[in-house]
Amino acid sequence: MHNRNSSEMFVFRPKGVFAQYYAIICANLMTLLYGIAAGWASNSLRILQSTDTPLTSGPLTLWESSWVGSILCVGGAIGQIFFSFMADRYGRKPGLAISFVPVVVSWLLIVFGQEFYALFVSRFLSGFIGGAAYQILPLLVSEVSNVEIRGILGSFLLLFTNLGILLGYIFCAFLPYRIVPWVAIGISCAFLVGFSIVPETPKYLMMKGGTENDEKLKNSVEFFSGKPFVKEITVQRSNEEPSSIKLKSLFDVSTRNAFRLSLLLMSCCCFSGVFTVLQYTETIFSEAGSNLSPSTSSIIVAVIQLAGSYFATIVVERAGRRILLLASSYGSAICLGVMGAHSFLKENDFDVSSFAWLPLLCLSLLLFIAANGATTVSFIVIGEVFAQNVRGLAISLCLLYQWMLAFVLVLVFPFLIQYLQMSGALWVFTAIGTVIASILVFILPETKGRTIDEIVDILGKNREKTEILAKSCSTEVSTKL
Repeated sequence: MHNRNSSEMFVFRPKGVFAQYYAIICANLMTLLYGIAAGWASNSLRILQSTDTPLTSGPLTLWESSWVGSILCVGGAIGQIFFSFMADRYGRKPGLAISFVPVVVSWLLIVFGQEFYALFVSRFLSGFIGGAAYQILPLLVSEVSNVEIRGILGSFLLLFTNLGILLGYIFCAFLPYRIVPWVAIGISCAFLVGFSIVPETPKYLMMKGGTENDEKLKNSVEFFSGKPFVKEITVQRSNEEPSSIKLKSLFDVSTRNAFRLSLLLMSCCCFSGVFTVLQYTETIFSEAGSNLSPSTSSIIVAVIQLAGSYFATIVVERAGRRILLLASSYGSAICLGVMGAHSFLKENDFDVSSFAWLPLLCLSLLLFIAANGATTVSFIVIGEVFAQNVRGLAISLCLLYQWMLAFVLVLVFPFLIQYLQMSGALWVFTAIGTVIASILVFILPETKGRTIDEIVDILGKNREKTEILAKSCSTEVSTKL
């Protein structure tokens, strides 16, 4: 009786479409925190490497700084595996909610840590929560959103990441070193409070054996649909099979095609060049004749990325996934190619002083174009192409591949510059990105406006039919625009 009275005290109870927006925005506060952690490192490493370092152990060495930067990817990969298990075993809500603990610990280590090892663990935990966000958010979006807004809600993943990166830059530029973590911890508490009223997803409850008489299922359906729970309200069940046959389902035709497509999209995301070229932002700004400080340059870059992500949020349900991905992939390759051509001329002693602004323009376009498609829409699509019974595991494997590929590319890029010079390194990315985009032309269907079951059926058909569907979808989108 006490519990009933306590629950009735909650006045704020969103329903329907508003509840879907509310749930995804609350969940993306964790993505925002991951972005803040990523942005924090860019500016804070300069302080930690200087004689003004707040660490009692002294300035970080080059080796220690490299580990503080790169361990994020390792934490993300391990977090991907851990939270895939948590989300499938205990539910989407508990899986994401428990990430509150490592995120708070990671920031407390920055507040009270005095040595490199505290930073090392903190950065690992920051990547760990990134694994939670990127694993569970696509599942949440695919399981609770209406078809008409699924693309918009899916684009919030990168929108909030880029917003977090921008906030991380701003916080580090204007707030003391040990104050920034308390701001992040405050956002963490807001996440925990706001997310507490969000129920488990109806599809997960159905997959785990929920029935029409299940009170949790009733509350979940009413929360996300905004309608009374009656027998006529259907929760898609065709792909919700027991987890015991999950490994067998991984070899279905539709799942194999979805894996092929998703791995290409993750490769497209990495070879857009954003992760690697951003390491040289300061150099590009200085060669363009800019006198801006590194902090200001970083904030400008983050604003451009955020603008691209926001643009994708606006147009993804109008233009569709396919046209955005293809335009972004080819556009990113062109930007990298032009930057490579400028570097080639400079390396061979041509006078490029009249075009010093060109790399800066191309970098700005690259960040905007990639954020508008390759690095945003890719994550929407991988949440749409897998059947319910394999989605959690499949997304985990795809994102694990993406984390590892990003880590390898960042690690290898300096050696490409050493042996091929900057022009050759950029052209390698241009060539691979162009090949990937050209393959996507033939195998990427339009998923806008289709249910998950319809998309799975499309991918389950033979290659010829899938290619015809992809081309017809492209024509359909062009006609509507």
